[in-house]
Amino acid sequence: MMAEDRTLVRVRLETEIKDEDQKQNIVVDEPGDYVQKGDAHIIRFTEKTEDEAKVDNLVTIHPDKVIIRRTGPIRMNQVFREKQSTESVYHHQYGKFHLQTTTKTISFEESNDVLKGMLKINYDLEVNGQQKQRHRLSLRFKEEGQS
Repeated sequence: MMAEDRTLVRVRLETEIKDEDQKQNIVVDEPGDYVQKGDAHIIRFTEKTEDEAKVDNLVTIHPDKVIIRRTGPIRMNQVFREKQSTESVYHHQYGKFHLQTTTKTISFEESNDVLKGMLKINYDLEVNGQQKQRHRLSLRFKEEGQS
């Protein structure tokens, strides 16, 4: 496979956010593309926000960490390392938030017969030093046109 051999994929990103008494589910389902460079898996897709703005997402899955970079009206570079805390800043039109991410588990499974994969990350997120919220992120991707 060549370095820039991109494959069109369908991306489904589900995030479940829990705090003491509330649960919120966010689902993004968009076309994107996938490329593998060495031992890194790279998935790109554009999500539309509620106000129709476009946010580009770049998810890079390494053996020891996952990086989610968002650019556009929302900007963020979030790093997940299992059993570690990382810090980042979330920029949006109303200002910026300081994020502290404590990653509990990361799992990534891929299939080689059909290009598809599933990334799961369980983490706690503290925004501007406020109460932690539990997050469960699952990102599925599969080659377009495959059932």
